[in-house]
Amino acid sequence: MQSARCPAHPDAALEPVVRGAEDTFWGLGGSFDYGACVECGTWVLDPRPAPDEMGPWYAGYYNPPELDRRRALAQAKGPSGALALDDVRAADYLRRLKQQGVEVAPGQRLLDAGCGLGAFARAVRDRTGADVRGVDFDARCAAFAGEVFDVPVDVGELGAQGYPDGHFDLVTSWHCLEHVYDPAAELRELARVTRPGGWLTLEVPAVGPLARLFRGRWLFLQAPTHLYHFDPGALRGLIEGAGFRVAQVSRPWLPTELAGSLLLALGLRGGFARRLVFRPPGGTPWGWLALFLALMPLDLLVTGLCALAGRSGGTRVVAQRREDP
Repeated sequence: MQSARCPAHPDAALEPVVRGAEDTFWGLGGSFDYGACVECGTWVLDPRPAPDEMGPWYAGYYNPPELDRRRALAQAKGPSGALALDDVRAADYLRRLKQQGVEVAPGQRLLDAGCGLGAFARAVRDRTGADVRGVDFDARCAAFAGEVFDVPVDVGELGAQGYPDGHFDLVTSWHCLEHVYDPAAELRELARVTRPGGWLTLEVPAVGPLARLFRGRWLFLQAPTHLYHFDPGALRGLIEGAGFRVAQVSRPWLPTELAGSLLLALGLRGGFARRLVFRPPGGTPWGWLALFLALMPLDLLVTGLCALAGRSGGTRVVAQRREDP
């Protein structure tokens, strides 16, 4: 285990906010602590496993049965028909860029950092004709993205790819930065590969009233893979320090935050992801699933109100690469 500090205030002390949190997302065990930076309030996993110890907590993402299910869906509906919520996200992303006077045109280059299966990049390409590319550490994601969505994905860390300076017009990062051991270095690399005047859109989970209420049972805590839960102001400072001009900071609507946290508080064990998201064949816990669905109307109302109040469980930033270095 390694000690950690707030990326925005590395010399600041951490005050305990979560003690002895379990791995409630995958159900793999362990006990994890988070401290809040006394300067900005960012939650920091401290201590944290070393990078080479994280393998078990990432192994469940996009496991073979889940990939087979998604592959069958794409075969049945066609690649574009299988985009689902990623197409909704792409439409919202393009709308927000348009608010900044940006029209994404055919041939413009987009990089999706931490792209997963490549569905978001495919949705943007379908809507705009942009030249899209992804990067992800999981070789299974890269193979699936190429096979099913015809999206090229490079495997490994962003900094290891050697992309040319200013190569991309647009860069996105969806719920990735909280997994990165050195967020400031990651943001500098995102800035380096974005052309001057190009645009970054980034989203991460963030502490709000539901996080403070549920603490170790907060659905988005996801110890130990979520190393940080950034204060929006601190995140803005990191992004500006990397070379961007922040144009918009918002707290997006992220449903499931309340319903999932309630299930964990009520005693759901074995991992939220393994029990409800990536359910093994024949292993669906129908009682918990029925309760989750029954709670969703309340969830939609409460998380919607949190978003309207600017207190949702996430932060989204739209920023432009500065012309100066």
